[in-house]
Amino acid sequence: MNYATRMLCLLVIGTAVCPVWAQNLVPNPSFEQHDTCPYTIGFQEGDRPQDWFSWFNSPEYFNACAGSLMDIDTLVDVPRNGWTYQQAWEGDAYIGLRTYDGGNDYRELAGATLLSPLITGCTYQLRFRANAAYNGTYWLPNGGGAANNLGMLFTMASNAWSTVTGPEFGFRHFAHLRTETVITDTLGWTLVEGTFTADSAYSHIVLGNFYPDSSTVGFPNGNSSTYITYYVIDGVEVIPLAGDCANDVDEIQEGNAPRVEWGMSRVVVHSDDLPISACISDATGRVIVAWMAGVGRLELPRPRSPGIYSLSMMRSERYFVKMFLISE
Repeated sequence: MNYATRMLCLLVIGTAVCPVWAQNLVPNPSFEQHDTCPYTIGFQEGDRPQDWFSWFNSPEYFNACAGSLMDIDTLVDVPRNGWTYQQAWEGDAYIGLRTYDGGNDYRELAGATLLSPLITGCTYQLRFRANAAYNGTYWLPNGGGAANNLGMLFTMASNAWSTVTGPEFGFRHFAHLRTETVITDTLGWTLVEGTFTADSAYSHIVLGNFYPDSSTVGFPNGNSSTYITYYVIDGVEVIPLAGDCANDVDEIQEGNAPRVEWGMSRVVVHSDDLPISACISDATGRVIVAWMAGVGRLELPRPRSPGIYSLSMMRSERYFVKMFLISE
């Protein structure tokens, strides 16, 4: 076993341990946060997940809270809604997009501003989860279509619609991540993932199909007879694959960070007689070693699998985060 020789540290003020801020650059990545529980179709004002906007036409926001609105069929409940029956991949919410029309080139796109711009030359892990809509209560009552080219695109400028209509967003004939094969699974969530080295300081993320119907493969799914294709999306991630590619992580400049010893089977944190809490997270922000609290000497098991990890520590209401690599 060996570790990256260069350690990085982030200092912020806070009150909790092991936040996920140093990892995923996508705001509200599972669409759980909202100002108003969705009450109708489309990304209407106050009827969309926080930080997300329509980039073109009318995507939908689905949340389990919609089922409690006076027993009204809002069409945007979870799991049963106007487009499909599907539990959320994480939490209680997801969004949905129409991605193929069998000849009419109709598209729905959703976008957001990244928490920080990508850094040119840095490589990022891209991920989202998708499910093919099927047998909704209003649309696709007898099935649904399936198509490829569902993807993720980065842009330098916003095309967010703050009202019902907005500027056009033409076909790009390109995506930084897309499904080259057709996702047909109507029961489970399909992970779409890949890596991308940024060639610009992109500041926005967009989800949808950025290719015309003539460049998209689509067909009826299951017992359906329609080509109309709609996918629900959850768990969107853009994660830097190297510590020095995280905009909000700075090199250690001061000597007051906790002292850390890196052993073959454990990580030891010294707190200098002050109470300290610590935990270890993987590259997705998932806590893999539960945080512990103590004074003086704190020991945590070292991860065994290769990958990029972060050791988060809190002492005297300050966070210290060391990112480290296990290479083998």
